[in-house]
Amino acid sequence: MQRRSKRILIGMGVVVGLLVAVYGIALARSHGRLRRAYEDLKQAGRPMTAAKVVPEPIPDARNAAPLYQQAVATLKGLPAPKKDLLEYAGRLAYGLLAHDLDANQVSEFEQLIQREEVASALALLEEAMQRPECRFDRDYKAGRIDGPFGFHDLRRLAAIARARVYRQAKAGDGTAAWEVVRRQFRIADALAPDPSMDTQFARLCLIRDCCYTIQTLCAVAPPDADTCRKIQDILKDLDGVEPLVRAVDAERLVRGEWFFRLSNDELYKAMQDDQPVGNEDNALETINRAMFRIVTFRPLFVAAHAAYLRAMHKAVEMFESPYVPRDTGIRKEFNDARGKHFLTHWATHVNDFFKGVHCDMVARLHMTRAGLGLLEYRTEHDALPQTLDDLKLEKLIDPYVEQPLRYRVEPDGFLVYSVGEDMQDNGGAARQRKRSDDPRSKVPDHDLLWRFSDAEGSTTENI
Repeated sequence: MQRRSKRILIGMGVVVGLLVAVYGIALARSHGRLRRAYEDLKQAGRPMTAAKVVPEPIPDARNAAPLYQQAVATLKGLPAPKKDLLEYAGRLAYGLLAHDLDANQVSEFEQLIQREEVASALALLEEAMQRPECRFDRDYKAGRIDGPFGFHDLRRLAAIARARVYRQAKAGDGTAAWEVVRRQFRIADALAPDPSMDTQFARLCLIRDCCYTIQTLCAVAPPDADTCRKIQDILKDLDGVEPLVRAVDAERLVRGEWFFRLSNDELYKAMQDDQPVGNEDNALETINRAMFRIVTFRPLFVAAHAAYLRAMHKAVEMFESPYVPRDTGIRKEFNDARGKHFLTHWATHVNDFFKGVHCDMVARLHMTRAGLGLLEYRTEHDALPQTLDDLKLEKLIDPYVEQPLRYRVEPDGFLVYSVGEDMQDNGGAARQRKRSDDPRSKVPDHDLLWRFSDAEGSTTENI
């Protein structure tokens, strides 16, 4: 009996020893991956401390952020037929700029912008656009890198202001409209140093929206030569990828380093707090306590941290590389690195979708620069050029294929376009709205374009 007990104890000891050895080997391998991930980032010249990416404080008199927040809060706090007044008026503003409103909706929008609260919010926006910098107050030590409000909120506020002056332009006063659009590009410029990916996404959308408004304005109140030159001076420096790269580094150094240094209890609470708005009652529904213990098992946890660093490294490479379709090339490498570990996927707020949005913005920006150059050229020469090279403008490149934008003279104007995300030249075909509720139905192949016609005005894609 004693011999049998002894054999059992020895066997258990061997099993425990093997488990300890396996655990040690797995943990050592995970730590090795983590060290290599840090070394790869350092060798690539990526910043390694949060101090390198967190912006310095600025004087209140130069900071537009408090005014933006106050203006947004003013309208979000007011009721409307759908959600709050900011969203409702913003939807009407986009519809007006896209010529999608009926007469009753146009009248409703005009009544809304006469309200004292809306006028007050727009006055705050005007004051904010006069300030050269923008720094939002965040608790970086607590991993706070998200925006102070929804990334669509500032975009909607800006759209309301543009729609208001667009109505004035249609009534014959185009000067104010062009000045408002020009000042709104200052918002994008002031937001460039902000380390939040949410803020940079809002910035991309704002630039794209302003380009769309420029193309719409040209049909009702073409700019004079001086206005064209001022707009060109602003647009030529807005297509860089540096703000997105900085935001990736900031997410890694601020949010990521904080996230992967939390205790298990702190991590569980942080993941509960990170639920989408409106889903708090279902916090961590997809990962119960038992599953949580598995993913935070030390070798797996350290491996997830290493995978997170690799994913963020791939994100930088993705933004700095030429465009490729989703699920291919560097975008696939990024998603593969991000998706192998649950915690890595949870911690990574960067999305390869942002690469497509950036390319879309750059395409529209370059098309807008080309179109303004064409209008100015026609004013000077009483004819349109045969090629865009005659405009003497740099960087009129289609970011999807890294080739010059397509261009042709048409009977009453011009067409300038990018091939878009399918990377195929569809001859300048405009995007058709989806006419079927069937999710399997496909929008026909199309390009991103600006078609200007003296007879019919401009044709652009709705944003």
